Amino acid sequence: MNRTVACFLGAGFSYVAGTPLAKDLFAPRWLVTVSERSRNRFAAVRAHYESWQHEHPDELPEQYMAFMYGQRLLLGSLKWDWIVEYVGAVIASAATPPASLNRNPRYSNRVNRPFGCQAHQRFWAAVLEATPDVSVLTTNYDLLVERVLRHRPMRRPPSPGCYYGGLPRPQVLPGAAQPFSRWGPERTIEMTGAVPIFKLHGSLSWSLRDNSIVAYQDMRPAFSHGGTAAIVPPISEKQTPTWLHRIWSEAEDSLRRSDIWIVCGYSMPAYDSEILGLLARAGGGRPVSILIMSPDSNALRSKWSALLPEANLTCLPGIPEGIHLLAEQLLKLR
Repeated sequence: MNRTVACFLGAGFSYVAGTPLAKDLFAPRWLVTVSERSRNRFAAVRAHYESWQHEHPDELPEQYMAFMYGQRLLLGSLKWDWIVEYVGAVIASAATPPASLNRNPRYSNRVNRPFGCQAHQRFWAAVLEATPDVSVLTTNYDLLVERVLRHRPMRRPPSPGCYYGGLPRPQVLPGAAQPFSRWGPERTIEMTGAVPIFKLHGSLSWSLRDNSIVAYQDMRPAFSHGGTAAIVPPISEKQTPTWLHRIWSEAEDSLRRSDIWIVCGYSMPAYDSEILGLLARAGGGRPVSILIMSPDSNALRSKWSALLPEANLTCLPGIPEGIHLLAEQLLKLR
């Protein structure tokens, strides 16, 4: 009998594909800019973060973002949208190499364009070989999961496709036609796959209209009007916007019905209290099997034991090193 698997993906999952870890979001790096004004905004964000970091040397970029999100209605010259635009540009630039002919990250990183990360492809092959009953929860803003699982069922390589968990269906995503590419000319695509992806902190491809999510096939919301992507940092329950409520509710239901959790690249930071609460509610009081994939998995064991004392924990290396061991463990648990 097939088991039900929930994959919980943190920043470490995207890191192997070149996306920076949360602790490095504001580190100086190569950054695509689309205008002189955006360069000036990025410089202002960097200067403000460095000043804040000098006053808070023990805190991390996600805590800076959480502080600024809480102050977003009170901010003066520096706007929350500028931080969204900066973070979007950092993540998009990581997937748009300097040598790329397409230097516009708004349109080049698209849901319907396959992503060639071998580690991610092997990871999903191992999971989907064990069971077709899979859900994905992630705190990441990027589009890497969608681009490997694909927006619709595929034969080569085989994939059941995905859709956005917690958003109404049908999910038709507008985008920019690219007539120069015969692989992705569509102006709209529909998410018709079988695997739900619950993006707990939002996505760089989402915008808001009347407090409802509008999903695009590209990253234009991260750059439009100075940064309007629907993303949030780790925040408290009282700060969680209403447009995320259904996503979180259905994500918790998905975790509850899953008897195997694969937790990849998530470090369980203490400031991420809402995520930790979600995991505790969904896994408490039952012997859920948790496969922890991280270079620090043995160090994380004590945190997981304290959070879910009845869980069966297995510590594995991170990806790509731990993928073959993951496949072995999933076969044992079938």
